Amino acid sequence: MASGSQQSVANITSGISPSEIPIHTSSQAVERHNSSQTVIQPHEDSSNSNSESAVADKKKSTALGISKGPQNSKKAPWGVKWRSSSWFITTVVTLGVTTDILTYTIVVPVLPYRLQVLNYHNISALTSWLLFAYSIGILVCTLPVAYFFHKYPYRRSPLIVAVLVLEVAVILFMTINAYWVMVLSRFIQGASSTVVWSVGFALICENVEEKHVGRQIGFAYSGVSIGLTIAPPIGGALYQHVGWHAPFIFCIIVLAVDLIMRLFVIEQKDLRKWEEQNHDSTQTESKTSEQEEKRVKSAEIPTNQLDNPDDPSPKPVNSSEIEQENSESSQSGTGNQVSSDTSITSDSEKKEEVVELSGWKVITTMVKSGRGMTGFWVTFLYGLIIGLFEPSLTLRVQEVWHKNSDFVGLIYLAAAAPTFISGPIIGALADKYGSEFIMLPCLIFALPWLPLMMLKKSLAGFIVLFALAEVALQCASGPAGLEVTLVSRQTPGISEIHQFAAMNIAFAASSAIGAVIGGQMYDHISNGWLAICWFAFALTLVSLPLPFIFSGNKPLYRRWIHRNKSIEDKSEENRSEEHQTQTQTQTQTQAQSAATTEVIYS
Repeated sequence: MASGSQQSVANITSGISPSEIPIHTSSQAVERHNSSQTVIQPHEDSSNSNSESAVADKKKSTALGISKGPQNSKKAPWGVKWRSSSWFITTVVTLGVTTDILTYTIVVPVLPYRLQVLNYHNISALTSWLLFAYSIGILVCTLPVAYFFHKYPYRRSPLIVAVLVLEVAVILFMTINAYWVMVLSRFIQGASSTVVWSVGFALICENVEEKHVGRQIGFAYSGVSIGLTIAPPIGGALYQHVGWHAPFIFCIIVLAVDLIMRLFVIEQKDLRKWEEQNHDSTQTESKTSEQEEKRVKSAEIPTNQLDNPDDPSPKPVNSSEIEQENSESSQSGTGNQVSSDTSITSDSEKKEEVVELSGWKVITTMVKSGRGMTGFWVTFLYGLIIGLFEPSLTLRVQEVWHKNSDFVGLIYLAAAAPTFISGPIIGALADKYGSEFIMLPCLIFALPWLPLMMLKKSLAGFIVLFALAEVALQCASGPAGLEVTLVSRQTPGISEIHQFAAMNIAFAASSAIGAVIGGQMYDHISNGWLAICWFAFALTLVSLPLPFIFSGNKPLYRRWIHRNKSIEDKSEENRSEEHQTQTQTQTQTQAQSAATTEVIYS
């Protein structure tokens, strides 16, 4: 019986016609079907048991979906909703910005003390070169990173690699005391940070609704304030009370948390691919099961129901009919494929029409615009002045007031803490009233505090003056990103990753130049701190015309010109009205005199 059932199944699957199949009664068919199941079932169980061990390991490795995002599986990845949500992606990028600023700033208050312990000389100059190496890493790698990941839109993988490289750089800087290794590790650290500032913000723009992009980017930028606020006091306190390795171990722990967060990210494009693959596989399995069901039922129909048209049960299906259906389905699939190929071709033609600009071409194109040039210059000015003070502020506080590293960290905390409040307020005011009413007043407000920082009488007064100057410059640079964004949206060939890369280059170049200039001035000029303060004042003063002439939709210069023109127009209108009134009066007087004369003669 088992051999007969196997022969029957073999005849069905070999494609012979139903007339060649032996016809049995209903009980015989059922018995044959049951016997075929008893023979085939153990074979299927053995094959399933062999494949379960191979699939089990794969399920374990991709259970959380963190190796390559969503896999080709019927079951959705764990936590797919919150892992692909806009808020989780924004949180990951914000943490990445915070860790980048943290690892950069945490060494600023402790580097001079560390170099003194290692018996180096010209401490300010050596500190400035270490800060310069970080900025040069950003400057050199930003354009290649932006160009490559604009052409090949990978987002999650480079963010994971970047945080691993950053961990290696931190370990090198912590463990090896050779100065050239310190410089190399700072360069690597700057190179890895370019991924966060270009690819990370592009990840937000691509996975967030357009109407919420500005809000989410604002939250991501808050990572700068968080890093600047917590890094100096933590670094100074850990170095003072625990030792040189403590600040960097703290950074390694934070970077490990950042790595775990990046591993859990699921991009919207990966989620869509997973949904499409599972939809296609489900359709294929349903079609296969329907065809197999038809074939089995055709072999089990009793003889007395083969030619009965009134019987509702399914009729035996000829293999030629099945082949015809398969050919029709394949033809329809071919038609769909042709239409899909046509749509793909049209999409590719549209993509070919997109303008492609090189990295430097992006910068030069945006600088040609007055608003873009102003945004870049104000960002450059902010980085330049911050770079001037970074290698020299610690030495100034130590020289005049004899304070250690943990107190210097508190000075940076006092300067960075107000940005938590000022940043969102300045952004809201710029959106409501325009950048022209923010950038110029903030630059003017920063002018008096810069030369007053030369005073030595009060440490508390020095801290307040430094905080006022830094907050004013930070508020002036806040709308600069909005100016560059508006220019880039009006320029074909410039994407979000280009925009953030260009802003990153401006800040990196300025902070590198400022660090070198500040360090050299403090070490090689008799009163280096005085020279630094006056140099920062002069830079701010000569920068005032740019936001006055170019910033905003309607710059203050145009408003002032139009106001004068409107005043002149009104005065001319008033003079013309007076002239018309005088003319009418004279005409009336002449008419009255003529009428009087006529009456007299009459």
